[in-house]
Amino acid sequence: MDSPDGERRELILRTATRLFAGLGYDVTSMAQIAEAAGLDPAQVAAHFPAKRELYVEVMQRAREILAGPLQARADAVGAAPPEHKAEALRALIDAYIDGCVNHPEVAALWAHRWLSDASDVVDLELKGAQPLTQHIVDSIATVAGPAGADALHTTYTMIWCIHGFALSGVLDGTGTRRGVEDHEQLRRFRAHLHQLLQRGLRLPEPVS
Repeated sequence: MDSPDGERRELILRTATRLFAGLGYDVTSMAQIAEAAGLDPAQVAAHFPAKRELYVEVMQRAREILAGPLQARADAVGAAPPEHKAEALRALIDAYIDGCVNHPEVAALWAHRWLSDASDVVDLELKGAQPLTQHIVDSIATVAGPAGADALHTTYTMIWCIHGFALSGVLDGTGTRRGVEDHEQLRRFRAHLHQLLQRGLRLPEPVS
């Protein structure tokens, strides 16, 4: 069983993740995190003396949520023979979509970051996001090269589309916003992104 200290630290991390994802790092204070967690500020400070330290760990956890599945799927794209590249690419796309659907806080945290939140926390991309992103770019390059496509921008097309849909979904014909909780819209988005990247990379339909 976890120690009380370990449980308290985990509570702080979960609470900070929720607030950083909802409000952003710059707006969120350590006092807010303590209040939301039902703790005294001194109890939070005992585990995380500075907000920056807490934020860096939250972002590292967010990276780890996606890293395992995406690294494995990216490896599979790189290793797949030409006739199975489309199937491997779809699995990579699906792993990214599923990661953001099951953990919407990840997409929200990075959306704040892209809008210059926590701009004083430098090297987060270089040490955190960049190695995983480059791994995906390198795997896409095994397909993009023969197709004359841009591996970097193909990768970021996937990233931007998935994060955007996970955060805001689409407006249906009635003006109602439909997102990841709408199974039909999620199915359509998944199929669309498969088609978009397959066609951009000039891949045939996966072998059934």
